Amino acid sequence: MPIAARRVHLGLTIVGCFGGGSLYGWSGYLPAVRAQFGVSNAAASMVFSLALVSFTLGVLLGPVLLAKVRPGRRLPLGAGLAALSLGGAGLSTGFAGLVIAYGTSFGFLSGTLYNHTISLAARSRAATLFVPVGVAAFGLGGAVFGPLQFWLNASGWGLWSITPALACLAAVTLLSLVVRAPETAENAEVSTPLPLVKPGRTIAVMWIIFAAGSCSGLIVLGFAAQFLPRTAEGVGPAGLAIFLAALGNTLGRLSAAVTAGTFGPARGIAGALALSMLALAGLTATRAPGLVVGLLFLVAFAYGQLAATTPLLVRSQVSGPAFSGAFGWVFTGWGVAGLVGPWTAGWVLDATGSLRIALIGCIALAAIGLWLVLGFTKPSRGEEIC
Repeated sequence: MPIAARRVHLGLTIVGCFGGGSLYGWSGYLPAVRAQFGVSNAAASMVFSLALVSFTLGVLLGPVLLAKVRPGRRLPLGAGLAALSLGGAGLSTGFAGLVIAYGTSFGFLSGTLYNHTISLAARSRAATLFVPVGVAAFGLGGAVFGPLQFWLNASGWGLWSITPALACLAAVTLLSLVVRAPETAENAEVSTPLPLVKPGRTIAVMWIIFAAGSCSGLIVLGFAAQFLPRTAEGVGPAGLAIFLAALGNTLGRLSAAVTAGTFGPARGIAGALALSMLALAGLTATRAPGLVVGLLFLVAFAYGQLAATTPLLVRSQVSGPAFSGAFGWVFTGWGVAGLVGPWTAGWVLDATGSLRIALIGCIALAAIGLWLVLGFTKPSRGEEIC
């Protein structure tokens, strides 16, 4: 099948990843959850933490399940089930129902869509471009759907403030039934689960780097509005904080194509972690709303660069058919950060009324990641098929 046709399918897959990226708009959905069920910050954050763990399982196991389905049905199946999960969240009458629909089901399917997208992108001739674009699409979902959810909730939509994300995934489902993946050997090679990879020292080090560096970004994306002093709270400032955090995450992911291509993945990640540490230090020292919003943008920008460059770092160390399995293992580090980071931050916020202690911990973790990533100097290489 022509390269152009395969890239049309990849583009539609990236749009599905964008819809799944509404997961990163959680901070805009959190007020609706708290208002509907009357739960604490820690309890509501537990839903997000569980969704991130489920996301990780989706990244690791989703391709195995999709392999049992013909290539033309994989995207509509994943996007369709994700849309149904969001519909289940909107219909939830109890907190446990929301946990199942959003925290478990949608999180898993979002991760499945994410790995499916990145695996397709990583094996293209323009992987250095398409991988960051795919990763950025996920982050852009948070930038678009997070503020929309916040503002729709303020307008009385409640749990159904997730309707725009649901509509996006439903549209991808319908379109992908028309524009199907090519039923060819090349496509099967792209989408079929790859050989089992046993994690060794290199994968373990990349796991630590990704886990340590991700905590700060996940906390910022999950609590953007809560970083503002109470005197600055409100729909306008809070919505701006959510939007700029998600926008920073997206722009960081897009810029990774330039930094990784110019300096290499390891140096790109090192620069991102250094920037994150400086911005986190600023957040511990100021309460001025304008500065806080700007620093949240920088932390999210650095996190976006880390998220988009990590697949390229993995690709530079584990190329060819083993990439998907290796990336799945490394991505479990993100899942651990997602479980521990937001929940711990929510507990700290409830206990102290501030996120300062959590930020100090994030600085220490980023320093560990920076020290480890400086050890990677192996030239990039990878197998390309389209």
